[in-house]
Amino acid sequence: MPSLAEYRRNLAVESGPYVGPESYSVRATGGTTISVLHCDVYPIQSGIAQNDLYVDRPLYRPYAGQPTDKHRVVQSYDPPNGALTPDLPWTVSPLSPPGGTYYSALEAHTYADMEHFSYECLDGTGVDCPGGGIGELFEILGPWDAPTMHKLINDGLKQCWLVVDVVCTAIEGVSRHDLREVCPWLQDPNHVRQAGVLSSGIDPWTVDPFAAIVYGQVERDGGTMIFNTNGRTFAEGDQIWLRCYKRAYDHCRAAGGTFGDQQGLVLEDDEAPITRTWATASALLIGWRRFGHILEVAANQRLIRDQAAAAVWFNDETHQHFTAVAPQLLFRKARFFGPRAVA
Repeated sequence: MPSLAEYRRNLAVESGPYVGPESYSVRATGGTTISVLHCDVYPIQSGIAQNDLYVDRPLYRPYAGQPTDKHRVVQSYDPPNGALTPDLPWTVSPLSPPGGTYYSALEAHTYADMEHFSYECLDGTGVDCPGGGIGELFEILGPWDAPTMHKLINDGLKQCWLVVDVVCTAIEGVSRHDLREVCPWLQDPNHVRQAGVLSSGIDPWTVDPFAAIVYGQVERDGGTMIFNTNGRTFAEGDQIWLRCYKRAYDHCRAAGGTFGDQQGLVLEDDEAPITRTWATASALLIGWRRFGHILEVAANQRLIRDQAAAAVWFNDETHQHFTAVAPQLLFRKARFFGPRAVA
């Protein structure tokens, strides 16, 4: 499943000029210090006089060991030397010190991509690597810095819906069931679309839980959702199954975890169960709406077109990846018909 880093890179590609793993593999090389980042590969190093190309753009170090070193803005750019000067110096350089073979020299650096280095390179713990040290991967983003993009991605996940099955153990003799423990993320009573029941000991992989229909309705009681089965009660050990709508934001996980363990994406490798394109379209739609008030009139006209295109894209992705649950309505036998006699 896509991670936060993959969502961010996809959003960066779609929202503006981007230099990073989705398009170019760029990392700090020789000459890098806490006050300047050198990169001797294309497109950072160039013979073209384009000194303003990356100025005022967010400079992001996703693998920086110090959280305060992750986010900077490019203050100046020297194309022939491939030099990017940040607006503020870093605490720890993006490049390990040449000849730094001791733990004390390398402990501040976190390299999640060491598998891309050859044994010959790593045999000297960085000594034989280009530039004399191991350089971090970095990204040059578009109109939004990384924290803003992560906020847009998480808000975009709130617009993407999933269909999930939830199981809860019925309480014997009870016909009103509090859903706070099993469905704390429910947004609306109508988001519970189907209900079924399985007797104790029956395997849900061999018997469809929704074949035995449970009639009722979900009622809102302040901030609590209550499933009312209209007087029907259950035996001890019975399992009530609910088919619900759930936001992708509420169905995330840490790497290697279980979906639904956490809300939203925080770490680089946190995952959500939807495609990159769907999440990106949703984030773009929100981003262009929020970004409009700071642009000049001419740019706003272009923004309106971009927002309309994002809306069409998001609708297409939603139709492709989300199918609303519309269970067949069944008639129930009427116990009384016509006017009732009144004594």
